Amino acid sequence: MLPVRRQLWLAGIAAPLAARHLKLRSAAWLIAYLAAATVILGIVAYLVISNQDRMVDSVLAYVLPADWKVAAKFLVKKVFAAQEQAVVTNAALSMSLMIVTITLFPLKEKVSATLEEDAKLLDEPFDEHPLWFEAWEEIKLFLGMLAAQGTIFWIGYSNDPARRNLALVLSYLVLFTSVGLDFLSPVLQRHRQRYSVMMKSFAANAILTLGFGALFALPAIVTARVVSSHTDWSAGTQLAFSFGAQVIGIAFAAIGGTVAGAPLLADAKTRTRSHLAARIGIWVLLVGLLAWNGYRFGMIGRSLHHKSQILKCEYDVAWASFSADVPSAFELATAIRSNSITVGVHFDVEIRNPTDIALEIEDNRLEIKQHGQLVAETQLPRVRVLPGATERVTVKLPLTIKPSQALRIRELLTTKDWSMTLWLHIDDGFDFPIYLVE
Repeated sequence: MLPVRRQLWLAGIAAPLAARHLKLRSAAWLIAYLAAATVILGIVAYLVISNQDRMVDSVLAYVLPADWKVAAKFLVKKVFAAQEQAVVTNAALSMSLMIVTITLFPLKEKVSATLEEDAKLLDEPFDEHPLWFEAWEEIKLFLGMLAAQGTIFWIGYSNDPARRNLALVLSYLVLFTSVGLDFLSPVLQRHRQRYSVMMKSFAANAILTLGFGALFALPAIVTARVVSSHTDWSAGTQLAFSFGAQVIGIAFAAIGGTVAGAPLLADAKTRTRSHLAARIGIWVLLVGLLAWNGYRFGMIGRSLHHKSQILKCEYDVAWASFSADVPSAFELATAIRSNSITVGVHFDVEIRNPTDIALEIEDNRLEIKQHGQLVAETQLPRVRVLPGATERVTVKLPLTIKPSQALRIRELLTTKDWSMTLWLHIDDGFDFPIYLVE
């Protein structure tokens, strides 16, 4: 383990000033890497901008009726509104970094190798892994980051402030760690070190790892915050600034990581590979997290699939079926003192299924409001509606009103002051509205 002052010096001074070690050959490779990263992120930005509406519309059109564009936007916003904006931003930055890492790791290796030789950072000759092994190492790192980002999403997908704050902290931790691992590792890999051993060295020198990651992630983080405040900018302009800052950070991190990572080689060589049981345990954990995240995201997809027919059905409140348990004269007289009385109200809701798939209504709640104020809450009974069929379900609810209104309860309910919203349970903490009466 390096002394703390040494770690701080490497992360805060040596790495940012690494450009002073550049010579013609290493500078040329750095420019090539910078240009390639610009092209890769430019392609990603173009694909996102040109296809984002089409991709969202095609997915949601499967679930929602064609004229539910507003509801579709609500659905997308609802999923991501449950997250702190910084969590989503950090995830996007981490994923864009991993895209560059997966596609351009041979170029990054060339930048690091030529700089190591030009600056004479280490006396030992290169002893590199085969290219296929390096690719497999990067894939494993990518899977680890994917599992981490998915888990953080579900931690923060809550109204609990503690969970959201925890997700926020973890998102920064994962972002800084991913930058540190990605750019401190090439110089060590070039001398026959593998991630399973390097991780131990990075953890022992956490101040260097996280400090380096935070410093070189800073341009993209600051730019993302600035861009998010300019809502008048187009999506293309926002992505151009965000990815431009990301490219700058990547370029300087590639050379800074070589300078700051070289002193870690001696520490890494003192560490041994984990025992087989530990490696198996780590793989079980990784596969388990990936499977759990896949199940959770798949559960939302399946839930939306099963409820897609619910959203495409037609609903109509049959006011002719209205009935109420009108209180007796004695009950009215008794209620005058409290100026309120509870009346049992019953009415039918007709559900027509125009699709060719049977519909089942399960978890739901029905909210009834007057002038925007919640008056009663109940639920529709569970019902199965065959393709092309119409079913009628009875809604029962207690309604508290003034005694003077008891005899004109039907007139009160059929005015335009009332609204009825059916909330469908999609997932934990996520209910979707269907407006029966507005």
